[in-house]
Amino acid sequence: MACAVSFIRVRSLGKIFLYLLLVLIGGALAAALAWHLIQMLPPHLLGGLIEKIQGMPFHRYLSRSLQVAAILLLVPLLLSLRIRSFAELGLHGSGRPLKDLMVGLFSGAFCILLLESAALYSGAFVLHPGWSTGLMVALPRLLLTAAVVAMLEEFLFRGVLLGFFRQVMVPSVAIILSAIIFAAVHFLNLPTAASGEASPEWWSGLSALSSLGSSLPPWPVLGWAFATLVVAGIILAWMTVHTGSLWAAIGLHGSWILGQQTFNVVAGFRVQSPEGLLPLFGPPQCHGMVPVGLIPLGALLLAGFLAVILLRHRRQPPLYPLGNR
Repeated sequence: MACAVSFIRVRSLGKIFLYLLLVLIGGALAAALAWHLIQMLPPHLLGGLIEKIQGMPFHRYLSRSLQVAAILLLVPLLLSLRIRSFAELGLHGSGRPLKDLMVGLFSGAFCILLLESAALYSGAFVLHPGWSTGLMVALPRLLLTAAVVAMLEEFLFRGVLLGFFRQVMVPSVAIILSAIIFAAVHFLNLPTAASGEASPEWWSGLSALSSLGSSLPPWPVLGWAFATLVVAGIILAWMTVHTGSLWAAIGLHGSWILGQQTFNVVAGFRVQSPEGLLPLFGPPQCHGMVPVGLIPLGALLLAGFLAVILLRHRRQPPLYPLGNR
């Protein structure tokens, strides 16, 4: 019986990694086709929107193709794993979604206020001239981005990926592994060099994927940024497992994104050397979304500790029983 259960778990884990492989290959192959199809459309369609899309660099097509492939292939993966409801991924739905959301928002706001105050006080960052005007203009876009990205990433990483891993391994290992993948994905910046192609070939997407690691930051900065993302992934995954829903993680993640993007609008990193203030502070990575250094990591840990305190009375729901799967 133990051997049979182990075999089922290994087979399920293999399906998950096959899904990830097919997403990469399918998205890469579809990118060139999508580019050529879009170029065939009249530029004036949809009020000129098609013309703007036609002018997008190829790496943007590749990025969108990967996202579409991930969503489309998710359905057959769920069917192959015989997952019929979100409850089987450990998402039972929270009886107090607003309270969980507020716990996440409050913990994230505490982290951001602490971090940004320390960043300005240290001299590593300075406010831009006219920062208040720029903030008012950008605020609607920042709010929309924070909400959409937080919900999408939490569904994919803490809802689907973490839920899959919990089916085949103990919760602690599932949390750590999902956090590592969450961190690694943020460094898969598609090279902009691919946008220089006048007309991409069918293999252009695969060629771009082979150069994913070509634009990584230098090691000290990379190490600190990766550590920040892993810790963030662990905190978000723990909140999901502990509450049985995504609301607390969405609140925390959304407040982090909003706070960091707002800070990027109003302030900039002033130290000439990227390693000038390390290990305390470094230049934000991943398009400015990931703060770097010991102080950002400490603020993140404090936010996680605050979330633990606020959720200490919540009873962790059990994982949906697997039955005879």
